Amino acid sequence: MMKKVTILAFALLALAATTASAQVQQILHMSGNSFETGGFPPSNLGDEFQAVGILNDIEEPLVWDTLNYSYTWFVRDLGSIGEVIIGTTRIVTYGGGLLTVYVDFLPSNHDYGSNPPNATSPSTFTDGISTYLDGYFTDFTLTFNHATSSGSFVGTLNFTGGDVYPLLADPEGWTFGSDIAGFSPNGYDLEINGDVYLFVEPVSVEASSWGAIKGLYR
Repeated sequence: MMKKVTILAFALLALAATTASAQVQQILHMSGNSFETGGFPPSNLGDEFQAVGILNDIEEPLVWDTLNYSYTWFVRDLGSIGEVIIGTTRIVTYGGGLLTVYVDFLPSNHDYGSNPPNATSPSTFTDGISTYLDGYFTDFTLTFNHATSSGSFVGTLNFTGGDVYPLLADPEGWTFGSDIAGFSPNGYDLEINGDVYLFVEPVSVEASSWGAIKGLYR
């Protein structure tokens, strides 16, 4: 069943309603925690934003097997270009950035620990048996109101490979949008609850591709 999209996604959905035949294809529902060099706020020029977490749900046309596998993710190499402060709101832009989703056997060993990077994070989120999806960001912007400890981020993703890469209708132009909050394990900066989605025209996936990839998770 489709999970609730983030606030950012709802805004984009309203815009998409004016585009004939456009559909929103959600594939990943993600949660986790982030940390930035030296802590956040503030975000200083050159600070690196990283985040780790788990997949809560995966939508068609992708496939997964929660009886035998766990799915974790890792964002890294996002370099701060600096922040703009407007009242109590900070707007930070980043350059670069990579996202990888990993598959591992159950039981999952992921452990946030405290004050990352540490003995278990990011390492227990990246020690999977294979790469589910791999991609890079073409842009990434974070907005955070430090008075309310809330905000959001949005980044554009191009996927480059992974087990289910052949099932994607289009590898480019995906959005990773998330609500963020300043409540997370000790030493982390922000809690993350977001989605990866794409505005697409209706397409079909080759049955042969579906069968081949689905066989990986049996």
